[in-house]
Amino acid sequence: MQLYNKVIFLLFFQTIAGENDIVPTFLLDYEEVMKHLTVNPNPFNKISSGAFVNIIHDAIKRSEAVVIFVEDTFCFEDLSVKDKLGTPYYYLRRGLLDKKVKYFPSVISPYDTLKQVLQPQQLNLFYLSPGTKLHLTERFKYLYIYFKDGMNETRAQALRRHDAFIREVYFTVRQLKPGPIVAFYTGKINPVVVERPRFVPIRPSPLPRDDEVMVASEGALFRFSGVFATTPTRRANLNQMPMIAEESWTPSKLSTKMDYTDFELQFNFNLEKAEGWLLESVALVEGGEEVGRTEVAAGAPWDWSYVCGEPLTVLNQRDGSSVTISQYQLQPFRYPPISRNGSDNAGGNDTSMCFGATVNCGPYFNTRILSGLMVVFLFLMILAYGIATLFDCGVNDKQDDPHGKPLFTDVPS
Repeated sequence: MQLYNKVIFLLFFQTIAGENDIVPTFLLDYEEVMKHLTVNPNPFNKISSGAFVNIIHDAIKRSEAVVIFVEDTFCFEDLSVKDKLGTPYYYLRRGLLDKKVKYFPSVISPYDTLKQVLQPQQLNLFYLSPGTKLHLTERFKYLYIYFKDGMNETRAQALRRHDAFIREVYFTVRQLKPGPIVAFYTGKINPVVVERPRFVPIRPSPLPRDDEVMVASEGALFRFSGVFATTPTRRANLNQMPMIAEESWTPSKLSTKMDYTDFELQFNFNLEKAEGWLLESVALVEGGEEVGRTEVAAGAPWDWSYVCGEPLTVLNQRDGSSVTISQYQLQPFRYPPISRNGSDNAGGNDTSMCFGATVNCGPYFNTRILSGLMVVFLFLMILAYGIATLFDCGVNDKQDDPHGKPLFTDVPS
């Protein structure tokens, strides 16, 4: 019997190792529009991405809206966790007993499959944290709900709060829609079987000037040289011209999102300071969801640009890949736009599209630094001369004795 258990465990481990992104998934169908769907509870029977795509399309066809609830990490251990109050999934368990919730124990990459079929957009993404309220309108076909846990919560407490959120959001959406709705509850990755790839930074090689790309938005100017995506085993250059996907501009903040083929880069500026502007951070966005962020905290005076020849790397926290900009130059505009002659320019910024004077991120000299060094050098020379003079002073080797013969006598002429 013991040998049999070992063989079963080995087979299970090999099965999971073959597909390292198997995540349990729930289908919430309280109005039983998916009643015809049969579920095999055997965890060894994996649902492929193709089969799961058919389930998603069937749910879209039979419902007025689809809601996707997403955990950052989700595995079978989360379903078996308990505390002194019992299982955290009170409503989900009751739905399973009433046969209005279906459980798929092993689905291959359910979150990635959902994103391919129902592509996330900025307007249908919501992040629920403790104490937040969800404000919905009926102008949507599908929603993505991401859970953000508190710092002092246990896993059981967080899952119990998620369970209550799922029930509340499901029936709130049902009241907004004239017909039935279907919901999926799953996770991005399985932390038990997923091995996060190690990020190995690759220092970019010098790039020719032909690789420079200049982008002008309503609120800022950008110049990039050598943008490439890096995985632990591969690096791909991105010579394409990015498009301005979205930009929000206020007197205190500027957020510019640039769209590449597979990802988006979002530059967040702080415009509150009177003496100049500040680039706070650069975020990496995939499918409308932020997957990485790099704090920069660099800026320049107004009407000046910021230039840096050091690589700016944004790490993807989901899969360990990264996006690197080898060299870049940035300059946001004032709000409201002001032309070069000082008058208000309601139609936009200066159309010359030229960067101002530059502030370099590396070491550099200016007149103030050079003047200070010259003054320090002058005082050091005076100090060295004084010390040398003190060391050069001589003393007599003999002293006058009042009771003896004087050292020097007058010689008669």
